[in-house]
Amino acid sequence: MRRRLAGAVAAVACLCAAAGPAHAAKTCAEPAENWERATPAEAGMDAAKLQGAMDYGSANLGFAVRVYRGGCLVAEDRLAAINRNQRFESYSMAKSVTAMLFGRAMTAKLISPEDPVGALVPEADGAHGAITMRHLLTMTSGLRWNGFRDYNVFTMPDRLRDALTLEVVREPGTYFEYAQSAVALLAEAVGRSAGEDAGAFVQRELMDPLGIPAGSWEWKRDPAGHIQGFFGVNMRPDDFGRLGELMRRGGVWRGRRLLSSRFVREATGATPTNGCYGWLIWVNAAAPCVGPTIQERPVEQGRDFPDLPADMYKFAGLFGQLVTVFPSQELVIVRTGQDPSLAFAGGADWEHGLYRRVLDSIVDGTVPPPPEPPRVNDERTNPDYGFQTSLREPDQYSKGVVQDPLPPAGPGRARAARLAPGRKSTGRRGIVVVRMACPARWLSETEHVCAGRARLTGARRALRYSVAPGERKALRFRLKRRKLRALRRAGSLTLTARARNRDRATGTPSWTTFTIARR
Repeated sequence: MRRRLAGAVAAVACLCAAAGPAHAAKTCAEPAENWERATPAEAGMDAAKLQGAMDYGSANLGFAVRVYRGGCLVAEDRLAAINRNQRFESYSMAKSVTAMLFGRAMTAKLISPEDPVGALVPEADGAHGAITMRHLLTMTSGLRWNGFRDYNVFTMPDRLRDALTLEVVREPGTYFEYAQSAVALLAEAVGRSAGEDAGAFVQRELMDPLGIPAGSWEWKRDPAGHIQGFFGVNMRPDDFGRLGELMRRGGVWRGRRLLSSRFVREATGATPTNGCYGWLIWVNAAAPCVGPTIQERPVEQGRDFPDLPADMYKFAGLFGQLVTVFPSQELVIVRTGQDPSLAFAGGADWEHGLYRRVLDSIVDGTVPPPPEPPRVNDERTNPDYGFQTSLREPDQYSKGVVQDPLPPAGPGRARAARLAPGRKSTGRRGIVVVRMACPARWLSETEHVCAGRARLTGARRALRYSVAPGERKALRFRLKRRKLRALRRAGSLTLTARARNRDRATGTPSWTTFTIARR
C-alpha cells in the first residue's frame, strides 16, 4: 500500500480555494429493478471529464466501471450492455459484505460487537472463546498468521475449524493483522445469533430489501458448507452499487432502517489499531495505515489517499475490485477487473487516478482537501515478516489440507447485555436512566440470564441486575452531588455505563457512552 503522491501538489493547489463539499443537483430514489439515470449535467458533473474517467478506468483493465451520484446512475463503461448481467468475483470486498451482514443482525438486536465467540460458537476453546465480535470486525483477533495457510482457497476443508485451531498469539484487540479465516468465523457467529444459515439470513434481511434476488448472485461456500465470509461474493456490478448506496444513505432503504446509524458510524470510522480500517471496510480517516501483510506488514504514516476526502471509504478486493463511497460528494464508484501491474491488492496509482478524475468532473461544488489526519497509534512495520516467513512454516500451511482436531471447548460464556440511555436529561435529584436488554438467544453452557453489576461514571453506587433472555430493564442511577453540580454548571455531561454479565469464565462486559443534559 503506497501513498498516492502523483499529481497531489497540483490537486491541492487547485483545491485550496474550496468553499465546501459538492452536492448532486438531481437525486434519485433507491433503485427498483433498474437504477434511475441522470445525465452528467443533471448530476452536476462535466460530461467530457466524466467520460474520460470511465475510459481511464476501462483502459486500466476495469472490466465494469460505474459512477452513481445522488442515487442516480450517471456513468458506465462502454461495454455496460455486455457486462450488465455478468457476475464478478468480489474477492475481499466480501469482507465488507460480511460487515453488513453483521450490521443487519446488530440492528435487529440479535448480536453485539461485545459478544464473545464462546457465547455463539460454544465449541471454541477458552482462548478463542474470549475473542469478541469487535475483534473479528477490526482484524484484531490475535490469531496466528501464515500467508499460505490464510489465503488457501483451494484445499481448505473447513474455514470455521481453521479459525478455531489457529493459535492465539497476541492479546485480542491490540494488533491489526489482515486475515481471512477470522472473517469466516464472524459470518458463522452471525448466523448462529439468528438461529439460521448466514446465507439465508443475509438474503432475506439484506439482499431482498435491496432488490438483489437470490438467483442473481451467490456467496461461495467451503467444503463444510460455511459461507466463506472473506471472499466469494459473485454479483452484478449494479448490485455491488446497491450495497454501496445503502451505506451512503446511512443504512436506510425506502424508509426502512436496515443498518443502524451506530453501525454505519463505527464501520466507516478509524479503529484504535489502524487509521485506515473500520469494521472490515477500508477508510481514509486517520493515520497510520496498516496494510495486508505480503512481503512485509506495511505501515504508512499518513492517510491512504492524502489529497482525497477524509470521509471516503471502500470495499476492496484482490486485483482492484472496488465499491468506493464519497459521502460528502454523494458518490458511489464501482470497479471490477484486474490490476494493470498484477498487484496483490488494490491501491495502485491507477486507483487514485480513477478517483481523482471522477472528483474533478464535479462542477456544482468543490471537493476540499482533507485536514491533517488524526493519529490512532504508532505502528511500525516488520521488514522480515510476510510470505517469505510463511514458507518456512510447513507445519502451518499443511493444515490447509489436514486440519487439527478442535481442542476441548472452553467454559460457558454469557452474551453481552445491550445498554442504551433511557432519557436525554436528568432531573433535580440527578437520576440517570440506562436501559438494559438481555439477548434472547443463548447457546453456551452457562446460566441463561443477564446478571451482574452495572456501573455509571459519577453515580453514587453500582447496581445489581438480573434480566431474563429477551427481557428489558431500566437501571436508575443517582449521580453524586459533585457530578450533579458539574452537570448544572456545564449543562451536559458525557457518561459511560458498564455492565458485566456473569458466566463460567471471566464474565462478558458491555458498555455505552452517551451525553446527558440538564433538564
